[in-house]
Amino acid sequence: MSATPPLAVRPSRTSTIVVVAAVLIAAGGLALGVAQHPFLGGCAPLTGGAVGPFPITHIFVLVKENHAFENYFATLPGALGTPPSGALPVAFGSNRTIAPFPLNASSTPDLPHDRASDVRDVNGGQMNGFVAQAAAAGYDAPNDAVGYYTAAQIPQYFTLAHTYALDDEFFSGILGPTLPNRMFDIAATTGGWTSDAIPPASTMSFPTILSQMTAAGDAWAYDYAGSEANLTPVLFPAIAGDPCALAHVQPLSNLTRQVDGPNPPAVTFIDPSHDFTYSEHPDQNVTLGADWTSTVLNTIFDSPIGPSSAVFFFYDENGGFWDPVVPPTVGALGDGVRIPFFVISPYTVPGLVHQVLDPASVLGFIDGRLGLPPLNDRVASAPSLSGFFTSGSAARPWTDLPSPLSFTQISANRSTPLPVLVGPRAPAPSSDRSTPGPSLAPLALAGREGISSAAPSPRVWPGGGSPSGGRSRSCSSRRARSWPSR
Repeated sequence: MSATPPLAVRPSRTSTIVVVAAVLIAAGGLALGVAQHPFLGGCAPLTGGAVGPFPITHIFVLVKENHAFENYFATLPGALGTPPSGALPVAFGSNRTIAPFPLNASSTPDLPHDRASDVRDVNGGQMNGFVAQAAAAGYDAPNDAVGYYTAAQIPQYFTLAHTYALDDEFFSGILGPTLPNRMFDIAATTGGWTSDAIPPASTMSFPTILSQMTAAGDAWAYDYAGSEANLTPVLFPAIAGDPCALAHVQPLSNLTRQVDGPNPPAVTFIDPSHDFTYSEHPDQNVTLGADWTSTVLNTIFDSPIGPSSAVFFFYDENGGFWDPVVPPTVGALGDGVRIPFFVISPYTVPGLVHQVLDPASVLGFIDGRLGLPPLNDRVASAPSLSGFFTSGSAARPWTDLPSPLSFTQISANRSTPLPVLVGPRAPAPSSDRSTPGPSLAPLALAGREGISSAAPSPRVWPGGGSPSGGRSRSCSSRRARSWPSR
């Protein structure tokens, strides 16, 4: 396996700015003109892109909503934390516990996932507050916090896990809800913001990868599904105040025109967080969400740029679902709870990967491919993703993932959700799901805001070892396990 060669840093260059009369910021959101160019309206297209001989020249970053790694892959053989074990208290101070269980539905009610709830969930590294916090917050089905889906509900994701690369030590950018994590996904910082409330413009003064690419003249797009109101990029004055930067923020319906040319973006972010049916945010149907994702991936890899594309597919945060692996303490806010992270491309080394990562590494990969300096210190210190790829062999052909959804269906802008298709309810709190006895000690909250920097007690996993002990952000810690032939 040959990794991506080091890339020389290219001097920054200023893009040509042409005002677009069709770009409006209105009370209801964003209106964009796209008549003259596939996705730029009257603005001069940015033409910069990847440098160096590595065959990946088009990068897609697809970020869906609110699922922990364990919530999706508790049954994936060989993954860290599988098979799930242990039990969590059903209430603060209670000796009654509930063990992880397979969900017998395709959706669950929402769970608390604000910053304060996440801190109580993690509980100083004990990772045992998820059910108790959901119960204390008055949520409908707190036991669902330790429920998990299987291949029966999300078959395409298990196919991707066996066919491409899935990292089982990838953590969201901060311990907190959607908005600050989506800020982190394009900036590797939140400027200290930890809430889903709209931040003041003064908070949003830090640079993003989007403004960095605009300044360098590199072609990019930020494609959104669903409502356009208060999308993360338009909260940044550097983007909202520049009509030609703003013109890169596009409805997902433009994706087919983008990938078909004439000037495909070098980098495309795909954000379905405002889609009320397919983003996978509870209480949405995860099977429909996986169908949506499959159609997006098929659209990308069946296009003319498919053979030169890579998709980094992950979730913005865990959504209040339990995960047993203690997040690293990185920066003032710490990383968030573990989430799924796929690397999908014709040059991806297939297998299960054990490397501690967060979204800063994705931004580092983008900067490296574009020949740009690291966006900030967090990106500069992030582990490389080059080991996920090999350039020493021919590109693997793409095999379409099954999906009943057409691209037209998934890219429709919906202001109201489609009906949620719910199967049999997940188990409700009952004596046959919760058992008396201290499988864990009665839950007591950690005494301060944030995660303790002290090493937690080791948790024993099948086969020995500790998922939290001795983990490092060094690239040398990466190991890939190839799946056995089937």
